Amino acid sequence: MSGICGILTFDGRPVSEEAVRRMMSAAPHRGPDGDSTWTGAGAGLGYQSLQIGPDSTHEQQPFQQKGDGCVLVADARIDNRTELLRELGGQPGLNEAASDAALILAAFRRWGADAPARLVGDFAFAVWDREKKRVVAARDPMAMRPLYYRHEAGRLLFGSEVKQILASGDVPRRLDEATVAAFLAGDFGPAGWTFYSGIQQLPPAHVLVADKNGARVTRYWDAEPSRQIRYPDEAQYAEHLLELLSESVSARLRGTRPMGLFLSGGMDSTSIAATAGWLKTKQSADVAPLHTYSWAFPTLAECDERHISSGLVDHYRLLSSDIDAEAAAPLSGYPRHGPDADDPYVGVYQPLLEATLAAARDDGVRLMMSGERGDLSMGDYIYDYPGLFWRGQWRTLLEELRMQAGWKNASVAAMLNIFLLRPARAHVWPPGRAEWAREPLRRTYRRFRKRPISPPWLRPEFSAATNLDEILRQRPEQADFQPLARHKRYQAIFTPMHVRGMVWSDRTQARFGIGFADPWSDRRIAEFALAVPQRLLNRTGDNKRLVRRAMRGVMPEETLGAIRKITPYPLYMRSLKQREQATVRELLTDMRAAAHGFVDEAGLRGHYDSICRGSPEHPGFWWSLCVEMWLREHWE
Repeated sequence: MSGICGILTFDGRPVSEEAVRRMMSAAPHRGPDGDSTWTGAGAGLGYQSLQIGPDSTHEQQPFQQKGDGCVLVADARIDNRTELLRELGGQPGLNEAASDAALILAAFRRWGADAPARLVGDFAFAVWDREKKRVVAARDPMAMRPLYYRHEAGRLLFGSEVKQILASGDVPRRLDEATVAAFLAGDFGPAGWTFYSGIQQLPPAHVLVADKNGARVTRYWDAEPSRQIRYPDEAQYAEHLLELLSESVSARLRGTRPMGLFLSGGMDSTSIAATAGWLKTKQSADVAPLHTYSWAFPTLAECDERHISSGLVDHYRLLSSDIDAEAAAPLSGYPRHGPDADDPYVGVYQPLLEATLAAARDDGVRLMMSGERGDLSMGDYIYDYPGLFWRGQWRTLLEELRMQAGWKNASVAAMLNIFLLRPARAHVWPPGRAEWAREPLRRTYRRFRKRPISPPWLRPEFSAATNLDEILRQRPEQADFQPLARHKRYQAIFTPMHVRGMVWSDRTQARFGIGFADPWSDRRIAEFALAVPQRLLNRTGDNKRLVRRAMRGVMPEETLGAIRKITPYPLYMRSLKQREQATVRELLTDMRAAAHGFVDEAGLRGHYDSICRGSPEHPGFWWSLCVEMWLREHWE
């Protein structure tokens, strides 16, 4: 959305405004509504404005209070404004019209580095304490706002995008091959890694404190494993969920500027649209106009979801536009829709996404919503089979495993192993416990069943040089959730691939002068999803059970009954194997990734040939194409 950047020196060396402006000029799309700088006291800060909310809550940044020694820049939307105003009452300038920046700075003055834990919303910010020569920066728990930094002896540089730091004037541009290896293997590496040596990404839910003594990164929030929400009736869980979703949608529709929504026929986006329409009928003055965008498939009827979403659009009289998906198929127009300089991550449907954003921009939309985390929070094929077992509901367990076996064309015994025995083993023996025995057992297991942990076309010497096996064995620090289904839900909500995907979504939409929001990526919804009995969220044959219950009376019954999971995957495969075959083959010829020693070109090309003959696609194939596109555009 908006952009922030800065150079902070701990020994008082002056920072020129020119250097800050070079950083901002590297990401001009983040400041369609203007930019401004502040320099002094050995620091330089830059702010690029993309206004989403009502004009009354926007103040000039970099922000400071008269007589205060702190200066702040923030890319933020704070949702618990009422609560903060009550707790921070008495501070000068704080009232209902106070900007989010003013609220953040007031929270920092009250709680210091503990302030981020008190904030609910999407945010990345940095506060420079001029007297102490200290910076405190933080990023929201759901990874909705990016923040990169580089710490050197005597100074710290930060920005919303990597390219801002690189543009400062004297930062070396070196490829981090360990991150490349993890990406090619589909693992994505630790949350703080980037593709540039010496530049870190602040992990979500972490705060950075840096001064002349060094830089310290600590976690300020995590979901609480001991928290439980228990009601005597399932209807009360549904009411609670609807209340949370309504608060989340309402916060993101704050203001009068037109808002947009990627509307499919799935539960995640239709529940957002239904909630927005329902809120509009209740409080029309407080909800921004909503314009939905749906993908049309003239020849691939099996991918089209408009027969589901159209009833909802008509019911609430929402503005709606159809985007021809087949005219913007994957890889069409290459290299126009390739990866950004920051990293190789690019969505399969990038051309279609950008065609939708271009239409939304022409309609005056300033913020686009999606339901990206809805599936992870409320669905994602996470079933509480162990819970059914321990509660003695064996008949129900058997029925659900039989249903799974039918879907996957496998035996019930195989489903029992996959969904009950194997996860139970992993949970009984988590990382860190009896590690001395783990590797010998792994070696014994691999001796009998060789199973590659990364794509077969990765060069062995590259994997060895980057210590890829060790990278793939690493697991992020996680709260200890019990029972197993809660643990898997936690992993789904905060999966590294999705966390990095949120940055990609934010950056992509910012390039069109549009902000990014996902009502399902609300910390309070994540906490709710982890605290309720998991059997209520998702059942075999009754996907997203609790969301369906919450939408009764909010979503038209015919729409609620018609919703099902439909994927545009056939469009991707047709593009890969037919329409864009020449582009794919061009990318797999004289590969830069092969010249760098990352991949075996013949092996990767052979896998593509097998795809064209009808064999399944390896999950790492797309990531290899992404790296090749990125190297060609940004490293050669």
